[in-house]
Amino acid sequence: MNKGINKLSGVLLFLSLIVPALSFASPQPRWLKEHMAGTFELPGLYYGIGSASFKGKRPSYEEKDLAKDRAVNDLSYRLSVSVKSTFREHLAQRGEFPDQDVESSLFVTTRLVLSGVEIQEDWTDTKENLYWVVVTIDKEKADRQVRQQSFINEVVDRLEGKQDEVIEGIEKIEGVLTQRLKAYEYRMDQLGGLLETIDSKIEKAGDQTKNQYAFLQKEIKRLEQIFQINQKAKMKELMRQNKVLQDLLAKISHHIDKDYFLSLAQDDLKHQTANLNFRVNIEPDKGQGADYYHGEKIRFRVHATRGCYIKVIYLSSTIEGPSSEKRMNTLLFPNKYDKDNWISTGKTIVIGRLGELEILPPYGKDVVTVVASKTQFSDLEETLQQARGKYYSEVTSSARGAIQMRSRGIEVVQPASSSETGSVQIPSYLSSVATDTCFIVSLPR
Repeated sequence: MNKGINKLSGVLLFLSLIVPALSFASPQPRWLKEHMAGTFELPGLYYGIGSASFKGKRPSYEEKDLAKDRAVNDLSYRLSVSVKSTFREHLAQRGEFPDQDVESSLFVTTRLVLSGVEIQEDWTDTKENLYWVVVTIDKEKADRQVRQQSFINEVVDRLEGKQDEVIEGIEKIEGVLTQRLKAYEYRMDQLGGLLETIDSKIEKAGDQTKNQYAFLQKEIKRLEQIFQINQKAKMKELMRQNKVLQDLLAKISHHIDKDYFLSLAQDDLKHQTANLNFRVNIEPDKGQGADYYHGEKIRFRVHATRGCYIKVIYLSSTIEGPSSEKRMNTLLFPNKYDKDNWISTGKTIVIGRLGELEILPPYGKDVVTVVASKTQFSDLEETLQQARGKYYSEVTSSARGAIQMRSRGIEVVQPASSSETGSVQIPSYLSSVATDTCFIVSLPR
């Protein structure tokens, strides 16, 4: 392995935004991923997102209509919160009204008179039997409508004399926030799994490394507490806590997205969920997250719960200085000298057993990831030929390249349907793959 590749060196893992959709992953659209993470935005538009469960293989017209109705409710609530402050001068002349009543009247009025709402995107989740839809309206067009005197008068009239509609609006807003909590629940499960992964992967790490992840662990635990409180909150507190929850989710997601190790570990959890009986594990010879010093040799142990083919990828430090975002992703195994990448059930193989992996500067964190497949990688021969007698490497600007590199060469097949239940099973290309990621910290003597 050449000097820039065969020695593991470290680097802080704060990189640019990643977590793309994998070529072999569930085809969940980017907008839904961002919605779950609390980071979804559509410049120049007000938007709403709704979902509805369905039976059978596809949602019916009624189920789609329910999802759209919930999305319109979500949009109306977002708009009512956004424009509430602009109504203060109008309302101050007519008396004081509780905040939740103001938001309810705005919500109901918006829901009844707003025109120009369109479906922007939709997606059918055949695994969870959920139909998702995004509706939007041009922000300038919506703002013009709510500034009209007729709209303002209707809001005020509703506050003064239509309490039944205000109460009904409050109930619908509670429904909107409850739907959001249900959507966040899946993300909470993911973060809980990631928290356990972090704990296990920093077992042998030094205090400095542990402290770097302590912030994220603390924020995830805080998020879990807020989530539990939110489920029991009353209307006013629910509105306030929902905003806190979304902001905190966005903060955590941004932190994860910038970290090579965390991004890959999050993706590992997806594969573990798809097939609980197929696991692969990679661990440095000194333990998870261990410190290594200049000149020290390093090896990685790889173990799988079933017979499979594997490839091991090393994610190096920056190649153009500490301020660069470019990274070198290198296929450590298989390679020109050792092409036999089959691992038997329960067997452990050692990567770096020839003593070719050695610690040299720059120092910091190095990430190594393994992907295991029930079938041989279809691009393996081509990849080794491109290496031209060396180790195959790619330069990327984020962990996106590393995720794509480990997903490459896996055969994509159509998911199998169950004729008995009418449900769609986990796609075989996802359940036939397992991944795992570890890191080490390199230090000068």
